[in-house]
Amino acid sequence: MLEKIREGSQGIIAKTILGLVILTFALAGVGSYLSSPAEVNVATVNGDKVTKAEFDQAFQNERSRLQQQFGEMYATLAADPAYMNNFRSEVLERLIDERLQQQFATKLGLRVSNDQIRDAIRDMTEFQIDGQFNNDRYIALLRQSGYQPEQFRELMREQMSRNQLLVGLLGSDFATANDMQQLMKLQQQSRDVEYARIVAADFSADVTITEQMLEDYYTTHIAQYQTEQKIAVEYIELSAQTLAQNIAISDQQIQQFYNDNQALYASEARRKVAHIMLESEQADTAIENKAKQLLAQIKSGADFAKLAATESADTFSAENGGELDWLALGDMDEDFEAAAFALAKEGDLSPVVKTAYGYHIIKLITLEPAQQQPLAEVSAQIAQRLQEDQAATEFYDAQQRLAEVSFEMPDTLEDAALAIDVKVVSTPLFSRTTVSAPLNAPAVMAKLFDANFIAEKINSDVIELDKQHVIVVRVKQSEPARTLGLDEVKASVEAAVIAEQTALLAKAKAEKLLAEFSNMSFAQLVTSADLSLEQAIDTPRFGGTLDGQIRAKAFAMPRPIDNKPAVDMVVLANGDVALVSVVAVKATAITVAPNAEQIERLAEQHAQQAYAAVLASLKAKAEITRNLRAAQGTESGL
Repeated sequence: MLEKIREGSQGIIAKTILGLVILTFALAGVGSYLSSPAEVNVATVNGDKVTKAEFDQAFQNERSRLQQQFGEMYATLAADPAYMNNFRSEVLERLIDERLQQQFATKLGLRVSNDQIRDAIRDMTEFQIDGQFNNDRYIALLRQSGYQPEQFRELMREQMSRNQLLVGLLGSDFATANDMQQLMKLQQQSRDVEYARIVAADFSADVTITEQMLEDYYTTHIAQYQTEQKIAVEYIELSAQTLAQNIAISDQQIQQFYNDNQALYASEARRKVAHIMLESEQADTAIENKAKQLLAQIKSGADFAKLAATESADTFSAENGGELDWLALGDMDEDFEAAAFALAKEGDLSPVVKTAYGYHIIKLITLEPAQQQPLAEVSAQIAQRLQEDQAATEFYDAQQRLAEVSFEMPDTLEDAALAIDVKVVSTPLFSRTTVSAPLNAPAVMAKLFDANFIAEKINSDVIELDKQHVIVVRVKQSEPARTLGLDEVKASVEAAVIAEQTALLAKAKAEKLLAEFSNMSFAQLVTSADLSLEQAIDTPRFGGTLDGQIRAKAFAMPRPIDNKPAVDMVVLANGDVALVSVVAVKATAITVAPNAEQIERLAEQHAQQAYAAVLASLKAKAEITRNLRAAQGTESGL
């Protein structure tokens, strides 16, 4: 056969076919060298490109920071598509801000030399061992982070030049004591306010709804009528705590454990003693004789506490009549303990005792003998411990059976439930925002709303919820997110259109009344419109009982001029409109001089506001394009 194949391959047809195959592979190989994937950009800033590679690096860095900050909770956040879309957008905006800062720094001629970059890198503790820069560690950490040395140096150059800009902007601002006093004066200012509400609902009878209005509102606000993805699941939950509730512990088991572990329920003897210490590291006959004289004085009726106060070298205990803390075996010098524990009755005195610190006279103040807790006191505690120990053993056995059976029978949980003697729990449809425990654990949520897992409808692996607490889940039904039709939400659309139209009518009435204000007082204006005049005297800038929106409007309005109050309107969150009049502005005298810390904080606020204004100006003037679609998939692997 091999001979026939070799003969056939020498024919003209075979050689032609073979030549075409070789040419195809050759052209494909050359093409792979000549062609390269187009660079994907997520934004351009004044023609300067922000590549997807830069975005991915920034995204991963920020994600790592959030994972450290939120721990397990981050998994729940990352499973929310809306949160991740907003997260990607924030990362992109931060990159755009950095690019604008870099461009502005370049325009201002801010530069960072190679020597400055080198010194900055050598000073970074991340690259040091025992306080010295280590090049091997430097290279290893760069590789671990996905950087080449040249890339990292350029990154440092950009960051350091931006820092020069930030230091220049933030460090050039300042505040004075007068500035702080003026701010405090504004903060403590109060105002007398009059207002009247125009209730939007009062115009309901004047609103006529057409089908076109409903369709227009529905189309404009269609995002509000998107339903969430919903799933219904089955799950088996296994916990040692639940197993423990079904374990009966006999009196005999409790007695046996108590007998075997009596040391656990015994308290050691302890005593409180007082001492007089004459300091001497070495043996000293004179000092020893003095101690014996003191002991004789005490036995003759001298006050121990007074002698301790005047004679003891232990100044701390001497202040308390020589009394020490509660004493247990092992707390003190062996010779001291031997003498102290030899004292049998309160008030007994030891002979003079020599220790490494000097000569002591010891007096027993209080004695607490060793005590054994009776079985009756610890019976419930022992029963709980035995339950928990037995439940832990049963839990690990049951967990192993659960893992095996749920894997072997992937299309149902009934067999696994039967194997560990629990019931399968079935849920109705729920969404990410309506899920309840135990399914709201981050690890479970990530599994349940995984597209592949939903499609497969098989049992999950055993998922750990807590110590000795696991769950196995399975999706039995899914309902994809969809847009509700107008017929399904017509009632809510009608209510929204009515609220919108009545709010417009209320606003129109307010505008008409404001136009008439110049011809009458505010009270007359309110009365003419058949509204109720309300007053809020001495309203503070912060807090108080006045509606927050009305209060904010009142403090944004100018002062009364020539006793003529300022009048304006504010549309409230519920669609009502308030006519607002500032009758008087009351200042508070500031007599307390601000301290340095307050002035410094104010300077920081000024600097931050100045920096934000510069950045906003740069962004307003810049030509910026964004392509967030190019960043899709960055969070894969969460």
